[in-house]
Amino acid sequence: MKYFVVIGLGTFGQNTAIELENLGHQVLIIDRNEKRVNATKDLVTESIIADTTDKKVLSEFVNKDVDAVILNMGDNLEANALTTLNLINIGVKRIIIKAKNDAFGKILTAIGATDIIYSEREGAKRLAQKLHSPNLIEHIPLSPEYEIVELAAPDKFIGKTLGDLKIRNKYKVVVIAVKDILSNEFHLIPGADFEFCQNSAMIIIGKTSDIDRLNF
Repeated sequence: MKYFVVIGLGTFGQNTAIELENLGHQVLIIDRNEKRVNATKDLVTESIIADTTDKKVLSEFVNKDVDAVILNMGDNLEANALTTLNLINIGVKRIIIKAKNDAFGKILTAIGATDIIYSEREGAKRLAQKLHSPNLIEHIPLSPEYEIVELAAPDKFIGKTLGDLKIRNKYKVVVIAVKDILSNEFHLIPGADFEFCQNSAMIIIGKTSDIDRLNF
């Protein structure tokens, strides 16, 4: 279980907070608009009505140990910038900001944002999935129940075979391909004797509920 903070409860922020909570994480939402907070507070772990451009106020609720803070503060560059600086001063290591365009994103990156999300390119659910599973490279929904994901193989897989790992039996998902991230070489439908090497990524198909529970 991880702990996330979502600041700004526009559609993107609200959906991200709810999705992360549904994935089993703790989520704190912050917005200075009481109506927005009240509309979402029962769906997440904690909620605060506050102005995050005030460092003293923000530091009362957020500390350096949070896994990530997601900012969804609209087109207000000053509010995004001040909140980002406050988070950096608090010691937050990962600051994700939804930006309206490349110029906006470059400015916030220069200030100290670690990740920029463009709403027209990456939806709230996809962001939540990436935060839930740090190894996630790509996510392709097939239906309401099934999806395909591409995951970086964890270090503990190196030198082991699919037979050793028993992924299908343990996690109820199927590895349909493995590729070398550097050379882009594919191994389609690898057998039980396939051995993982450095820089491997797995393409997995399965039920969304089973993929959400993957814990490599």
